[in-house]
Amino acid sequence: MASFGHVAVGLLTGRLHGGGARAAGRRAAAPLGALFLFMTLSMLPDADVFLVALGASDGGPLGHRGASHSFSFALVGALVCALVARRVGWPVMRTALAGGLALASHAVLDALGAGGRGLMLFWPLSLTRFHSPWRIFPDAPRGLKLLSQAGLFELVAELVIFSPLTLYALWPQIRTRRQRRPSLQLIESHGGAAPAPARPASEQDPGLRSSG
Repeated sequence: MASFGHVAVGLLTGRLHGGGARAAGRRAAAPLGALFLFMTLSMLPDADVFLVALGASDGGPLGHRGASHSFSFALVGALVCALVARRVGWPVMRTALAGGLALASHAVLDALGAGGRGLMLFWPLSLTRFHSPWRIFPDAPRGLKLLSQAGLFELVAELVIFSPLTLYALWPQIRTRRQRRPSLQLIESHGGAAPAPARPASEQDPGLRSSG
Protein backbone atom coordinates (compact mmCIF):
# COMPACT_ATOMS: atom_id res chain seq x y z
CA MET A 1 0.00 0.00 0.00
CA ALA A 2 1.04 3.62 -0.29
CA SER A 3 2.62 5.33 2.70
CA PHE A 4 -0.28 7.44 3.99
CA GLY A 5 -1.77 4.55 5.96
CA HIS A 6 1.58 3.92 7.64
CA VAL A 7 1.86 7.61 8.49
CA ALA A 8 -1.59 7.60 10.09
CA VAL A 9 -0.83 4.57 12.26
CA GLY A 10 2.52 6.03 13.28
CA LEU A 11 0.93 9.31 14.35
CA LEU A 12 -1.69 7.41 16.34
CA THR A 13 1.05 5.44 18.11
CA GLY A 14 2.81 8.70 18.94
CA ARG A 15 -0.34 10.18 20.44
CA LEU A 16 -1.04 7.09 22.56
CA HIS A 17 2.56 7.02 23.77
CA GLY A 18 2.51 10.70 24.71
CA GLY A 19 6.27 11.28 24.69
CA GLY A 20 7.65 13.41 27.47
CA ALA A 21 4.19 14.66 28.49
CA ARG A 22 3.10 11.20 29.54
CA ALA A 23 6.47 10.53 31.16
CA ALA A 24 6.01 13.58 33.39
CA GLY A 25 2.50 12.50 34.34
CA ARG A 26 0.84 15.39 32.51
CA ARG A 27 -2.18 14.93 30.28
CA ALA A 28 -1.08 17.08 27.38
CA ALA A 29 -0.68 16.80 23.64
CA ALA A 30 2.18 14.56 22.59
CA PRO A 31 5.19 16.62 21.48
CA LEU A 32 5.90 16.83 17.78
CA GLY A 33 9.14 14.91 18.32
CA ALA A 34 7.26 11.86 19.60
CA LEU A 35 4.77 12.00 16.72
CA PHE A 36 7.58 12.25 14.19
CA LEU A 37 9.56 9.43 15.84
CA PHE A 38 6.77 6.87 15.72
CA MET A 39 5.68 8.00 12.26
CA THR A 40 9.24 7.32 11.09
CA LEU A 41 9.24 3.90 12.74
CA SER A 42 5.99 2.95 11.04
CA MET A 43 7.55 3.73 7.64
CA LEU A 44 11.05 2.37 8.37
CA PRO A 45 10.52 -1.15 6.90
CA ASP A 46 10.22 0.36 3.43
CA ALA A 47 13.84 1.48 3.69
CA ASP A 48 14.63 -1.88 2.07
CA VAL A 49 14.00 -0.26 -1.33
CA PHE A 50 17.27 1.63 -0.84
CA LEU A 51 19.10 -1.66 -0.26
CA VAL A 52 17.70 -2.95 -3.53
CA ALA A 53 18.85 0.24 -5.25
CA LEU A 54 22.34 -0.37 -3.87
CA GLY A 55 22.44 -3.86 -5.39
CA ALA A 56 20.74 -6.19 -2.92
CA SER A 57 18.72 -9.05 -4.40
CA ASP A 58 15.07 -8.04 -4.51
CA GLY A 59 13.97 -11.63 -4.04
CA GLY A 60 16.12 -12.28 -0.96
CA PRO A 61 15.75 -11.27 2.70
CA LEU A 62 17.26 -7.84 2.01
CA GLY A 63 14.82 -7.18 -0.83
CA HIS A 64 11.51 -5.37 -0.63
CA ARG A 65 9.08 -6.86 1.87
CA GLY A 66 11.80 -9.14 3.17
CA ALA A 67 13.50 -9.14 6.57
CA SER A 68 12.57 -5.54 7.38
CA HIS A 69 8.89 -6.52 7.23
CA SER A 70 9.28 -9.41 9.69
CA PHE A 71 8.08 -9.59 13.27
CA SER A 72 11.66 -10.27 14.42
CA PHE A 73 12.70 -6.91 12.94
CA ALA A 74 9.92 -5.26 14.96
CA LEU A 75 11.16 -7.04 18.09
CA VAL A 76 14.72 -5.80 17.58
CA GLY A 77 13.35 -2.30 16.97
CA ALA A 78 11.40 -2.52 20.24
CA LEU A 79 14.60 -3.37 22.13
CA VAL A 80 16.39 -0.40 20.55
CA CYS A 81 13.47 1.86 21.54
CA ALA A 82 13.78 0.61 25.12
CA LEU A 83 17.47 1.54 25.22
CA VAL A 84 16.77 4.99 23.81
CA ALA A 85 13.92 5.50 26.28
CA ARG A 86 16.26 4.92 29.22
CA ARG A 87 18.56 7.67 27.98
CA VAL A 88 15.85 10.27 27.35
CA GLY A 89 13.75 9.49 30.44
CA TRP A 90 10.70 8.00 28.72
CA PRO A 91 8.87 4.97 30.16
CA VAL A 92 10.91 2.00 28.97
CA MET A 93 8.18 -0.62 28.62
CA ARG A 94 5.69 1.77 27.06
CA THR A 95 8.24 3.02 24.53
CA ALA A 96 9.37 -0.50 23.63
CA LEU A 97 5.79 -1.63 23.14
CA ALA A 98 4.85 1.44 21.07
CA GLY A 99 7.98 1.17 18.92
CA GLY A 100 7.47 -2.52 18.28
CA LEU A 101 3.82 -2.01 17.37
CA ALA A 102 4.65 0.86 15.03
CA LEU A 103 7.15 -1.34 13.17
CA ALA A 104 4.90 -4.41 13.12
CA SER A 105 1.92 -2.38 11.92
CA HIS A 106 3.71 -1.79 8.62
CA ALA A 107 3.73 -5.49 7.79
CA VAL A 108 0.12 -5.91 8.91
CA LEU A 109 -1.12 -3.09 6.69
CA ASP A 110 0.91 -4.36 3.73
CA ALA A 111 -0.50 -7.85 4.23
CA LEU A 112 -4.02 -6.41 4.09
CA GLY A 113 -3.27 -4.40 0.95
CA ALA A 114 -4.98 -5.14 -2.33
CA GLY A 115 -1.78 -5.98 -4.16
CA GLY A 116 1.95 -6.48 -3.90
CA ARG A 117 4.12 -9.47 -3.09
CA GLY A 118 3.98 -11.50 0.10
CA LEU A 119 5.98 -10.66 3.19
CA MET A 120 8.66 -12.62 5.07
CA LEU A 121 6.80 -12.27 8.35
CA PHE A 122 8.70 -15.03 10.16
CA TRP A 123 12.24 -14.33 8.94
CA PRO A 124 14.81 -15.67 9.87
CA LEU A 125 12.90 -18.81 10.85
CA SER A 126 11.29 -18.99 7.41
CA LEU A 127 11.85 -17.36 4.04
CA THR A 128 8.26 -18.04 3.02
CA ARG A 129 6.30 -14.98 1.97
CA PHE A 130 2.85 -14.59 3.47
CA HIS A 131 -0.16 -12.53 2.50
CA SER A 132 -3.55 -12.09 4.12
CA PRO A 133 -6.53 -13.76 2.43
CA TRP A 134 -8.41 -10.52 3.10
CA ARG A 135 -7.33 -7.60 0.92
CA ILE A 136 -9.26 -4.66 2.34
CA PHE A 137 -6.99 -1.64 1.75
CA PRO A 138 -6.19 -0.08 -1.63
CA ASP A 139 -2.65 -0.45 -2.88
CA ALA A 140 -1.58 2.65 -4.76
CA PRO A 141 1.17 1.91 -7.31
CA ARG A 142 4.63 3.33 -6.83
CA GLY A 143 6.72 5.51 -9.08
CA LEU A 144 5.27 7.16 -12.17
CA LYS A 145 2.35 4.72 -12.16
CA LEU A 146 0.98 6.70 -9.24
CA LEU A 147 0.19 9.52 -11.69
CA SER A 148 -2.12 7.29 -13.71
CA GLN A 149 -5.88 7.53 -13.32
CA ALA A 150 -6.07 4.23 -11.44
CA GLY A 151 -3.13 5.19 -9.22
CA LEU A 152 -4.59 8.55 -8.25
CA PHE A 153 -7.97 6.96 -7.55
CA GLU A 154 -6.44 4.40 -5.19
CA LEU A 155 -4.37 7.10 -3.48
CA VAL A 156 -7.46 9.23 -2.85
CA ALA A 157 -9.28 6.17 -1.50
CA GLU A 158 -6.45 5.56 0.94
CA LEU A 159 -6.49 9.20 2.05
CA VAL A 160 -10.23 8.99 2.73
CA ILE A 161 -9.93 5.73 4.66
CA PHE A 162 -7.13 6.91 6.95
CA SER A 163 -8.02 10.60 7.33
CA PRO A 164 -10.25 10.01 10.42
CA LEU A 165 -7.38 8.15 12.10
CA THR A 166 -4.97 10.97 11.26
CA LEU A 167 -7.38 13.62 12.56
CA TYR A 168 -7.82 11.72 15.82
CA ALA A 169 -4.05 11.39 16.22
CA LEU A 170 -3.42 15.10 15.62
CA TRP A 171 -6.49 16.46 17.39
CA PRO A 172 -4.68 17.32 20.68
CA GLN A 173 -2.18 19.38 18.67
CA ILE A 174 -4.97 21.11 16.75
CA ARG A 175 -6.93 21.82 19.95
CA THR A 176 -3.87 23.25 21.69
CA ARG A 177 -3.20 25.63 18.81
CA ARG A 178 -6.82 26.76 18.76
CA GLN A 179 -6.73 27.47 22.49
CA ARG A 180 -3.52 29.50 22.23
CA ARG A 181 -4.74 31.70 19.36
CA PRO A 182 -7.15 33.90 21.41
CA SER A 183 -4.46 34.40 24.07
CA LEU A 184 -1.97 35.55 21.44
CA GLN A 185 -4.51 37.95 20.00
CA LEU A 186 -5.21 39.34 23.49
CA ILE A 187 -1.49 39.87 24.12
CA GLU A 188 -1.08 41.65 20.80
CA SER A 189 -4.04 43.93 21.49
CA HIS A 190 -2.69 45.00 24.90
CA GLY A 191 1.02 44.71 24.32
CA GLY A 192 1.44 47.57 21.84
CA ALA A 193 1.70 51.24 22.74
CA ALA A 194 -1.56 53.09 23.11
CA PRO A 195 -2.34 55.27 20.11
CA ALA A 196 -1.74 58.96 20.64
CA PRO A 197 -4.94 60.98 20.99
CA ALA A 198 -5.90 62.89 17.91
CA ARG A 199 -5.00 66.59 18.10
CA PRO A 200 -7.43 69.29 17.09
CA ALA A 201 -7.17 70.36 13.49
CA SER A 202 -6.06 73.84 14.58
CA GLU A 203 -3.00 72.29 16.30
CA GLN A 204 -2.14 69.94 13.45
CA ASP A 205 -1.78 72.73 10.85
CA PRO A 206 -0.99 76.34 11.87
CA GLY A 207 -2.57 77.52 8.66
CA LEU A 208 -5.94 76.30 9.85
CA ARG A 209 -5.96 78.37 13.05
CA SER A 210 -8.66 80.99 13.35
CA SER A 211 -7.48 84.56 12.84
CA GLY A 212 -10.42 86.06 14.78
